[in-house]
Amino acid sequence: MRIVVIFGFVALLLALDTQAESACSQANIQTAAQHAKAIQTELLAYKLQDEIDEGVPVPLQAQIRAFKESLAALADTALTCAPEYINPKLIESTLVKLLDANKPVINEVYDPKKPPQLNHIYGDGIDVKVTAPVNAPKVLLVEIHFSIECGYDAILMAYELNGSHWQQVLRWQSGDYDRIDGAFGDFFTYEVAPQKDSPYWLLAVAHGHPWCTSRWSAFDLDVIAPFHEKEQQKTVSHKNTGYIRDSDPIMKLVPDGFQLRVETGSLDMGIMTRSVIYRYRVSGSQIERIQPIANNGRDFADEWLQSPWSESKNWSTSSAIAELEAMHKNIETLRDPKAKKWPNFAYGPVRPCTDSPSHYQVELDEGWWVEEQKDWRPDKPLFFQIQEGKNSFTMLSASGQSDPRCTGPDIMPKQ
Repeated sequence: MRIVVIFGFVALLLALDTQAESACSQANIQTAAQHAKAIQTELLAYKLQDEIDEGVPVPLQAQIRAFKESLAALADTALTCAPEYINPKLIESTLVKLLDANKPVINEVYDPKKPPQLNHIYGDGIDVKVTAPVNAPKVLLVEIHFSIECGYDAILMAYELNGSHWQQVLRWQSGDYDRIDGAFGDFFTYEVAPQKDSPYWLLAVAHGHPWCTSRWSAFDLDVIAPFHEKEQQKTVSHKNTGYIRDSDPIMKLVPDGFQLRVETGSLDMGIMTRSVIYRYRVSGSQIERIQPIANNGRDFADEWLQSPWSESKNWSTSSAIAELEAMHKNIETLRDPKAKKWPNFAYGPVRPCTDSPSHYQVELDEGWWVEEQKDWRPDKPLFFQIQEGKNSFTMLSASGQSDPRCTGPDIMPKQ
């Protein structure tokens, strides 16, 4: 493996030298790499205050910013005059060699007698990945991430072939952050989404927010238009919401767009978590969330209640839109973080109905914490009527009355 890496490194340098341009010289690549390594050394010397030090002071913010700048400069230097038909793995192996990156992770056995490691955290564990999307043959994506406290931070660059030269057209990274949850890490995934009837493409990229002490966090999902001759790089869609960090989210391309699957929290703390699907249709600069949004009827009702009304109304029958909006707003008000007390939600039976094999009723029970009794007091249940379609559900109605046609067995009993 070492022989292959060294050969790739030499091959790239020879290829760059054949371009006969000073900006692509071996010396410039080495200088850029040395600059990045020097800043990395400064980062590695930073000493944490304790084992769980989630704050990022201003001097450390400046060092992180400088490190990202140096990594981007190195990638630019290596790619500016790379040959038109360069193998992405050749670029990757070169950057790996220069940065001493992609080392295997060593899982140390906890030893209570061993003092905690408080330095060599920030800037360690550099990983490099260079890919060529199959649906965008003239694009190269360069991802570089490095360790921070309780996670990592990432930078993503896209290069597009302009004539015979590779030009950086997109760079995606966090701004300065005073806490580690401002980093673009925890997970980092992306896909190039071509636009129908357009020569331009978009980049869908999602990332989590690192943290030390909780399995609950938040993620951002952005759709970015790269720089081209008519426009600067810009974000055309942004979403921030919660997720559960137990498993890595999965992004993939689908017809007319892309989707992201993650674990998220249920209104019912007895269920705790569920899967959710963020599927989007890309049409020009219009990014629209479409179904499916959930794997089953109960999860659909839960996602319908937790999504903004601007999305939920699209999954609702038009004949009851006012009634449904009022119910949605009521639940949203109850869940307001500024509310003096929060209800305890618990899903009841999910029953099939006799009028149609696609009609189901989902029960949601409300309860309230009674401080004097140190217990939950149940309140009146709510009943949601849903209709199943092909890879979709529609919310038909929501009220405090059960539908007499929906008396079938509970098809989703809770364990």
